[in-house]
Amino acid sequence: MSKEKFSDKTLMMFVDGELEDKELSMDILGAIIKGDKKLQARLDVFVKTREVLTKKGNTLLLNFLTQEKS
Repeated sequence: MSKEKFSDKTLMMFVDGELEDKELSMDILGAIIKGDKKLQARLDVFVKTREVLTKKGNTLLLNFLTQEKS
């Protein structure tokens, strides 16, 4: 199995607008612009997941998933 250039965590943060590393963000955007279909497919999963979790009516699920574990 090959090592991915960007971790799933990094891609999730990028999609959520939480990736503070601007250079890394530009690397992701550059790969998308160059036509990296595999990266686009990986990002699509996180975009769709975000859409589902942030839709009105899913606040209970979102609260459950984001609550801090004790």
